[in-house]
Amino acid sequence: MRYPLGLVLDSAKHLAARKFKGHHKFALVLTLDPLGGCSSKCGSFSVADENGHSATLSVEQCLKAVDECGAPIVRIRGGEPLQYAEISTLVREMMLRGKHVLLCTDGSLIRRRMHLIRPEPNFFWNVKLDGTQAVHDARYGRTGLFVEALDGIRAAKLAGFHVLVTTTVCPDTNSNDVAALYEQLHVLHVDGYSFTPAIADKKLCKDGSAEFHGRMRAKFRELSSAVDGYNLMNSPIYLEYLRGERELDCCAWGSPVYGPRGWVAPCAVLKQGHEQSYGQLLNNTVWENYGRGLNPDCETCMCESGYETAALLGANPKSGDRWKMLAWQFSSSLGEKRARAAR
Repeated sequence: MRYPLGLVLDSAKHLAARKFKGHHKFALVLTLDPLGGCSSKCGSFSVADENGHSATLSVEQCLKAVDECGAPIVRIRGGEPLQYAEISTLVREMMLRGKHVLLCTDGSLIRRRMHLIRPEPNFFWNVKLDGTQAVHDARYGRTGLFVEALDGIRAAKLAGFHVLVTTTVCPDTNSNDVAALYEQLHVLHVDGYSFTPAIADKKLCKDGSAEFHGRMRAKFRELSSAVDGYNLMNSPIYLEYLRGERELDCCAWGSPVYGPRGWVAPCAVLKQGHEQSYGQLLNNTVWENYGRGLNPDCETCMCESGYETAALLGANPKSGDRWKMLAWQFSSSLGEKRARAAR
């Protein structure tokens, strides 16, 4: 299977239970930001309390958020989560709750700190790599970052961990370079790969937004062909959206972010405020005002938090979507590289 069976079954049970109870909005994936450094773009920012000190979440606050929203999948991100002093306790407690945890990292600290976390079937290192060595190091302005990440990935795989790699896609991303990256990672037995679309650095006019989306869609069509032999973790419906083959509504409420100031409203991209509970986030946000075509600030957003979530929740359904998702789930497996079909 493309994802571990336990994650698939737990997610399916979660979806079925919420829909059976008549819930229209609920969390599927929770993003925890214990260090307050979560950013939707390549950079990060810090959060300070009223005294000007760096603010962080306690393990108790993190677990309260996990219990409150009930999402079966939890991402830990924000700056570098391995710098969080209580990361081992936090991960262990979420494992005890039966959550599926993705620790999002640049990979530079994995080798030094992976002893803090035990290999478990429902734990994943999610390493961010945006190209081969020269491309990745240049993007982040840090020579040696790529080598450190590969060293961490190699060590994690030898220790028995699942490892996923996420690549940020920009209009100028070189598809051949991404294909070369995935070939290099396949040798290390990386389990799966995913794309995350970049957002324009500034608000664009209507014509500018249309041009940006046109370039992004062309890039995703090109990438889909270049790396279709690998275990891509993005759903086929989301990939259709990224390629411009269908439309989806933003369902950012299904992938909330919780940090030191509370629940980010309405989403991690816009960051227009915070709510003190997930229920308040759902009830106080006018969700109909957000999404492409509804809000100028959303026009260049194609983020997985809104649109992959929509695909997984079955928003904007088309005939055959369920069978498409089922076939996709069984058409590959962790770490597999399939022979490319003759063209």
